[in-house]
Amino acid sequence: MPRPSRLLLIGLLLLPVGAAAEQPSQVQEVRDCLKRNIPKKSSEQTVHFTAFDRIGGQREFRAKMLGMRLADGSRRAKLCINQPPEMRGSEMLSMETPDGAPDSFLFTPELRKAKRITGEGVGGSVFGTDFTYEDLQRWQQLNRPESHARLPDADIDGRPVFVLSSMPNEKSQSSYSKVLSYVDKETCVVIKSESFENGDRLRKLLTAKPDDMLEENGIFAPTEVVMKDVRDETRTIVVVEDLEVDGDLAERTFQVSALGKHCR
Repeated sequence: MPRPSRLLLIGLLLLPVGAAAEQPSQVQEVRDCLKRNIPKKSSEQTVHFTAFDRIGGQREFRAKMLGMRLADGSRRAKLCINQPPEMRGSEMLSMETPDGAPDSFLFTPELRKAKRITGEGVGGSVFGTDFTYEDLQRWQQLNRPESHARLPDADIDGRPVFVLSSMPNEKSQSSYSKVLSYVDKETCVVIKSESFENGDRLRKLLTAKPDDMLEENGIFAPTEVVMKDVRDETRTIVVVEDLEVDGDLAERTFQVSALGKHCR
């Protein structure tokens, strides 16, 4: 049997290495962009949620949306409702974990204690909106155990975007089979995401206004985000009224034991 030439053998050895190294590098470019838009310490946004059902009814509340990076490097996100009076004091807290999906906890004045959200509950509605606990975790860019692939770059309303496909490492870790994120190359904000269930059936569509952003210390936030539930034909509009980056937030605010005590 003839031996392959030395040049051919070298080519065969180099091809897989080059192909394997290229994809992680491409994915990392997008993930690095997303990380650049995460505050070094904390963020605070005043938000106004309006949820519309399929027959035109609506539900509204105002809240603070808070984020913090703890001393150990892990991140936490919190939603703290202050209006209307009957919802004041209700809170939702999500915390990154070392190996799995983030943990989420719910507190309401009626419960009088923090309730951990587990199993299918993570895919449940947060305070009657079209956002699930998982959706809010994704919006706040909390880490999840997923595999990522970069798809061809695209264009949304004249703005160049990266396109990142994310799939859960285990089906039990997500309500979705796949999430496509469209990341604005200029601001590193996700201005569109598509969440699929049962293969390729689109369930949730999130869009943000790319031409109207709040900015502080190089961190950007869209002034309006819309989440549509394609199956249920409902939608929720979130208006972001202000943004504070790396302000004076206390770490205790993000402890489970503090739920119900430090809602602002």
